[in-house]
Amino acid sequence: MPDLIANLVWYVAGAFGAGFVFAWIACGKANRVPAGVAIATGATGAALALADADEDVQERRSAAGWLWRGYRAYDRGAGWWDRLAWFFGLFKSNAGVAVLVAATGGAATYGAVQLHEKVVVPHKLETAAIEVQPETRQMRNSTVFTIEGKDLAGRRGTFDVVVLNKSFLWVRGSAEDLEKDGATIPRGMLAGAAIDDEVRAALADAKEVIAVGTASQEGNAADEVARADRRAKRTAALVVDSDAVGRDVPISTLNLGQYRDPCTDCETGGTSWQRPFIIIAVKAMDEGTNVGEALADALTGKESLPSPKSYSDFALTRYR
Repeated sequence: MPDLIANLVWYVAGAFGAGFVFAWIACGKANRVPAGVAIATGATGAALALADADEDVQERRSAAGWLWRGYRAYDRGAGWWDRLAWFFGLFKSNAGVAVLVAATGGAATYGAVQLHEKVVVPHKLETAAIEVQPETRQMRNSTVFTIEGKDLAGRRGTFDVVVLNKSFLWVRGSAEDLEKDGATIPRGMLAGAAIDDEVRAALADAKEVIAVGTASQEGNAADEVARADRRAKRTAALVVDSDAVGRDVPISTLNLGQYRDPCTDCETGGTSWQRPFIIIAVKAMDEGTNVGEALADALTGKESLPSPKSYSDFALTRYR
């Protein structure tokens, strides 16, 4: 029964098509020669035959003789339809035609089912949802994800998301200090440790820099959002202190808030999204692109990056 319902279109199409053809032949064709005309006198038949013969000779000799030959070929073929009409004339009653149509429909339905099972199903292509995998560059202390998105007006932006490896994290509860392998990095060494030569190279040709702040899922939501904002500003200050980009390059902060919906597939051996240190380089933009909208779109639907919906906020603010 489930198969019947799923493939109902095939069954109905086969039965309807074959039944229609045979019903049309059985009921729609009238006998070409009335019974009264078929019983004619010998003299009249002979006279008609002689007239036809004379006409035939004249037609063959005419300039349009090829039309006559075409008609005779058609007439010989039409004789087979007369025989079929005679055969189906045996089924004059509605009951007889109904039986014929039902039998034909049953055979056609069986044929359609077999065609579907033997030909269509084995060759059916199965598709699966495709997740977008961003281009990834693995460096010594960080990973760079290259992503692209569009704003609501369809204008494009390309971004490099630079994430320090999970050995570098914000100290729990702090918006000022980073730790490496569990040990707090001295503040005087913080800019050089977090923004090393590889990170500086990733930011070198940025059109704009976005310093990102996040907070882990533990703790009061309001407190964690405020802490994430302070971390974003601290990251922006480190970019300025390190002279990683020119003074003419705009810098913004992005407060993502609390990490409330962890992306388990995004947590890899080298990257953690609980308290990460993140800087985003805007590599290219169409004129007039809304950077926040394009970035949110670029972060959405990526296999190895958490969606903006994983965090409690998405507040983009100009820093300088």
